Amino acid sequence: MELHSFVLCKYDEARRRGDIDDWTDHSDIGACFDGRILTAEEYQRTEDRYIAAVDILARAAGASHFTLRNVFLHSPPPAWLGEVYEGRIVDKTSALRMLRGHMSGDTPAARFESEKMCMTMGFDFYMHVQIPERALASLDEIEDMGLFVLEGWEQDDDEDEEKLVSRHADDAFWTEVAEGLAMRSSAQQQEARTLVVERWADGNLGRRLWLVAADDLSSVAASVKRQALISAFVDPEIHATSRDEVAHAVEAVRRAQSDDDCAGVVVFPLAGDRELLTVTVGWDDPLPDDGGLPPGQEFGVFPWPAADAVCLEAVVPGGDGCVTARWVASSTS
Repeated sequence: MELHSFVLCKYDEARRRGDIDDWTDHSDIGACFDGRILTAEEYQRTEDRYIAAVDILARAAGASHFTLRNVFLHSPPPAWLGEVYEGRIVDKTSALRMLRGHMSGDTPAARFESEKMCMTMGFDFYMHVQIPERALASLDEIEDMGLFVLEGWEQDDDEDEEKLVSRHADDAFWTEVAEGLAMRSSAQQQEARTLVVERWADGNLGRRLWLVAADDLSSVAASVKRQALISAFVDPEIHATSRDEVAHAVEAVRRAQSDDDCAGVVVFPLAGDRELLTVTVGWDDPLPDDGGLPPGQEFGVFPWPAADAVCLEAVVPGGDGCVTARWVASSTS
């Protein structure tokens, strides 16, 4: 089904150009814009208009369920929402509640997709929607509510699509990871370990890291979340350091990388469990101090795996054996 792209916003042309100052976030409540104080009531009325607009379009398009895409977990999701992950399917009521929460910063950011309609709440109260032909007449109703409808960018079907991970994280996948570990252990005459990165959403709260030997892979396989992307990096190079020297070790790892990599550095206590309690230091982040480290005296430090690092990748299917998540493959998977 062909979908047409539009942007919904609360700004007239002068405010879009920046000629008139206007509020852009829930945190602006109480501040003054163009001689007027933004009240909680006015903010709520605006939020209500956006939610009503999406509801109108969804009903016109016949969209009752949406798949979550590009989920970003910046904070724990609210209890009512349950697990949030790439590929989760939610009904329209939950999607609208998530959109409302995202506007006020209470729920994770995500793109909502279906064959009949797609929507994303962008920055500064610009909402991107894609709707079918039969829903176009509803745009007049939305403008009557006080929102502005702008033409968006039509999707180019001729664009090269990124390669997606299609393999399932089944018994055969974990066996192949174990075999790779066994070969590496035999070659270097000591037990090798693999770094397993489990990712169900973007953001630090959307992943777990495991550092395990072959004998422990079965426990990891039993623990990973449905629809998660599993990336297994065999025998990564880990630098051991003391707590007092972590900052120097991070700096040394950064210097060893090229400027093009711009990868973060992962720090974890060596005495921890197989599931790593990590601190990830971004490329431009300040060096970690003692207060920012987890408990422990001896630490491991390694660069976040580069996009071209050799790894095996697969996606954990859901309870029905199907994969609804859409993960882009690395160049070597």
